[in-house]
Amino acid sequence: MPRPKIPVEDRLEIQELFAYYAWGLNTGDADEVVACFTDDCEFEHLPQGIFRGHDQLRVLLSHLWYDKPGWFIGRQHLATHFVMTPLGEHEMHVKAYSSILQHNLDYRRSFVFGLASWDNVCTKASGEWLFKSVRIVKWMGDDVPWVGEDRARISAPTGALL
Repeated sequence: MPRPKIPVEDRLEIQELFAYYAWGLNTGDADEVVACFTDDCEFEHLPQGIFRGHDQLRVLLSHLWYDKPGWFIGRQHLATHFVMTPLGEHEMHVKAYSSILQHNLDYRRSFVFGLASWDNVCTKASGEWLFKSVRIVKWMGDDVPWVGEDRARISAPTGALL
C-alpha cells in the first residue's frame, strides 16, 4: 500500500506545531502550550490521566511544573520521525517518537529522562493546525512499539543454548 502524500506545507506546519508546544512546555509558557490545542482538546498524559479542554490543560501544566519543584525545569522534549496519515480534509493522524532530555540545575548535569511515542490527531478546521487529541505513551516497560515477533524481546537464557 503506498504511503500517503502529505503536502509539504501541511507537514511543516504540523512539525512547527510540535515545536511551539515543546518550547511552551519546556519554558513554562502556559499560554503558548494552550494555543497549540483546540478548545475541545483531549490530552492523555499518564499517570495523571485524561485532560479535556484548555482549563484542564492548565491544571496539568501547573501540576507538572510546580507540584515537584526542580523536577521539570531544564527539560527538552524532542519529537522526531513523524508519520502522518490524513483522516479527511482537515484532520491528520500524527505518530512520532519523543525523547526527553533533562538538565538538572542542582547537579549541572544532563541526561536522557525518558523515551515515548506520540499518537495524536491534529485538525486544521480553524485555518491553522492544532492538536485535537494527544496521547503520549511513555516507554516504561513493555510499552515500546513493536509489531514484530515476540522472540525479538530479550530473555535471559536459563540453560544451554541449542
